[in-house]
Amino acid sequence: MKHGLMNLLVGFPTFLAFGYSLTFFGGIMSYPSFYREYEMLDTATTKGALKRHNSLLQGVANGMTNLGGAFACLVVLYYGNRLGRRKMSFIGGVIAIIGTVIFCTSYSFAQILVSRFIQGIGIGIGIATVPVWQSELATTKNRSAHVIVDGIMVSGGFMVASWVTYGFSKATTEDSWQWRVPGILIGLFSLPIVGGSFMFPESPRWLVMQGRIDEAREIFEDMFQGSEDPDIVDNTLNAAVRVNETVTNTKWTNLFRMGKDKMAWRLFLAVTVQWFTQMNGAGIITAYANQLFGAIGLKHDTAKIVASVALTYKFFTCFIAFFVIERVGRRALFITSGVGMAVSMFVLAICGSQTTATNLAPAYVAIVFVFIFLFFLPLAFLGVNFLYCQEIISTPFRAPAGGISSATLWLSQFVLALTTPLSLEVLQWKTYIVWGCASAIIPPVVYLYYPETTNLSMEELEGIWFSPGLHGPVKEAAHLRALKAQGVTEKSVLDGEVFANDKTRATVMVENV
Repeated sequence: MKHGLMNLLVGFPTFLAFGYSLTFFGGIMSYPSFYREYEMLDTATTKGALKRHNSLLQGVANGMTNLGGAFACLVVLYYGNRLGRRKMSFIGGVIAIIGTVIFCTSYSFAQILVSRFIQGIGIGIGIATVPVWQSELATTKNRSAHVIVDGIMVSGGFMVASWVTYGFSKATTEDSWQWRVPGILIGLFSLPIVGGSFMFPESPRWLVMQGRIDEAREIFEDMFQGSEDPDIVDNTLNAAVRVNETVTNTKWTNLFRMGKDKMAWRLFLAVTVQWFTQMNGAGIITAYANQLFGAIGLKHDTAKIVASVALTYKFFTCFIAFFVIERVGRRALFITSGVGMAVSMFVLAICGSQTTATNLAPAYVAIVFVFIFLFFLPLAFLGVNFLYCQEIISTPFRAPAGGISSATLWLSQFVLALTTPLSLEVLQWKTYIVWGCASAIIPPVVYLYYPETTNLSMEELEGIWFSPGLHGPVKEAAHLRALKAQGVTEKSVLDGEVFANDKTRATVMVENV
C-alpha cells in the first residue's frame, strides 16, 4: 500500500486548502480592488468608529470559514462512522469546490459570507476525517510521520497564501480578477481529494467495527507486508476486534460518559489539545500577519514581505517535529512548545507597551520574538495536535471525537478571527498577555494529564485508560513503554509469560478488560 501516495493525493491537499483558506482572505482584504468593491470591509482608508465597525465585519467574513468548519464537524459526528473515511473525504472535497465556485463568482457581501461558510464545511469534513483515516491505516512505527505531515501542509498553505497574495498585490489594477484568481486555489487543492479518495483502501479498523473482518485482514496483510513478526497480522486484527468488543454501545453520545474507560475524559483531552492550538495567538501571525507587522512600524510593502518570510520560516520549522517526535515523544514537544510560546507572547506584550512613533527599537525586538514564537509553535501544535487526538480515542468513537475536537479548533479560530482585529484596535498590546497566559497553562496540564503515546499501538493504548484516577493513564503509559523497551510484548503478558508481581517489570502491560 502506498501510504506516501495517499498523503500526496488526499492528506496534503486537504491541509494545504485548510491553511490557505485561513490566510489568503486576510491578504486580499488589503487590495484596493477588493475593499472598493466591498466597502464595508475597508480598514485601509477608514478611521475611528467606522474603522472599528469595518474591522468587526472583516472578522465576521474571515471567520465564516471557521463557522462552516464547525458545522462540518457536526456532519462528521453523525455520518463519520456510517459512511466511512473514504466517502467522507470525497464529500468534503466536492463541497469545498462548490464553495470556491461561489466565491470566485461573487458580487455581493452575502455571497462572500455564504461561499466562505461552504468552503469551511468542505475543508472541515476533510480535516476531521483524513487524520483518522491516516492513523488507522498506519503502523505504530510510521503513524506519527503520516499525520504530522498534515501540520506541515497547513503551514505550507499559510506560506503559499502569503506569497500568492503578495504577488497579486503588485498588480496595479482595480479589476476583481486580482482577488478572484487567488481564490481559485482552494478549489484546485480539493480536486486531488475528489479524484484520489477512492484510490486507497478503507480504514481496516473501521471495517472491523462494521463486522467486515475478512476485508480488514486483507488490508492489515498489506500494511504489515515485510514485517519480521509472522503473527503481527493476527495479533493486530484480534486486538482491534477485542477493542470493539469492549465497547458495547457505540452511540456517539457515549463519548460524554465517564465509564471505566474514561471516554469523557479522553474527549476532554482531545478538545483541550485543539483549544491550545488556537488560543496561543498563532492566528495573528497567520491570518493577520500583514496587519501585525504594519502595526509595529513597517511600511505596507515591507510588512507584506516580512509576513511572507515569517510564514515561510514557519513552514520549515514544522519539519523539526517530523524528525524528532519518535525520539522525544509527544509530551516533551507539547511542554517545550507551551513554554516557548508563553515567553514569546509575554515579551511581545512588553515590547508593544514600550513602542512609540519615536521609539521603534522595541518593535524590532518584537519581530525577533515573532520568529522565536514561530519556532516553538510547530513543535506540537501544527501536526502533533491532530495525531494525539486520534491516538487517545477508541476506534468506535474516533470519527465523532475527531469531529468534536475539530469543532473546537474551528470555533476557537472563529472567535479569534472575529475578535483579533477589534482587540488589537482596542486592547492593543494587552492582547498578547491573554495569549501568553493560555500558552502558560499547557506545560502543567500536559505533565499531569496527557499520557505518552509514542511507540504504542492504537490497541495497546486502549488499556491504559482503565487505570484508576485521572493521572493513572499517565503512569500506566510510562510503565507500558518501559516494558516494551525491555522487549516485553502484549502477547507474552496475555500468555502468562510475564507476571504482575515481577518487581523488574514495573506494572502489568495490558489490563484484561
